[in-house]
Amino acid sequence: MRRAEVEPMGMSSLSKKALAMTAARFARVLDAHPPRAQRTTPDFIADALRVAIYDGQFKDGEELNQVELASYFKVSRVPIREALRQLQAENLVKSIAHRRAVVVGLDLEEMLELIEIRAVLEGFLVAKAGPRLDAIALQRLNDLCDEADRIRDYGYNWVLKNWEFHRTLYQPSDSKAAIAMVEHLNLRVERYVRRSGDIKRLRRAAAEHRRILRDIERGDFTTACSRMQQHILQTREQVRRHYATAGSGRRTALPKPRRADGGKVARAART
Repeated sequence: MRRAEVEPMGMSSLSKKALAMTAARFARVLDAHPPRAQRTTPDFIADALRVAIYDGQFKDGEELNQVELASYFKVSRVPIREALRQLQAENLVKSIAHRRAVVVGLDLEEMLELIEIRAVLEGFLVAKAGPRLDAIALQRLNDLCDEADRIRDYGYNWVLKNWEFHRTLYQPSDSKAAIAMVEHLNLRVERYVRRSGDIKRLRRAAAEHRRILRDIERGDFTTACSRMQQHILQTREQVRRHYATAGSGRRTALPKPRRADGGKVARAART
């Protein structure tokens, strides 16, 4: 869609079915935030775009077109620019010529470093939370392992169950700052982990969860801590192999930017 062809605000070429699918995909993160009525419009739009970027709905180097975003969110370009400034401060978006904004990606070394930091933090959380897990939490963790075993692809359902397992495991630690950091790191690399994953890694990751849980149930928290760190580092190795083989070690965010068409814009979260 060329800029001159943008319809009046609120018009979208996406079908209702496609929009509903998009809303479901973003429920994971947007449901954790206050309702739109309790946030400013720029904050709401920044949240929606942040989720879209983390979820891989916008590719590295893709332009976030302000006219099309304003049309989709039914607002002027003022809150769009404010939302983009928030994302620029978080290094998710970069401003280029003529006030255009493009998605910033991670290079391979950055991906690997963020995953290594996760390994350190999650080992700490297992050591702290393990002795505090009660029977209810342990049962939920076992149920999550069973549910993960029924998942057959490295997609959205796996992302949900995987993070719920980790969050349930860490909750008794009362280390809110560390948990928040782990979640942020996880979101930063999630789109790259998903692209590099396959069913074989999914099955191994599910088995690693069970072994960590068995160590905790036996009271062997030192081994559980070590296993968790190795679990995260296995993901690091998966990412390294995939992107090194694909020749994606270079930063891909800022080659010739691609404009987002109407379909891409509508992949942002819908109210």
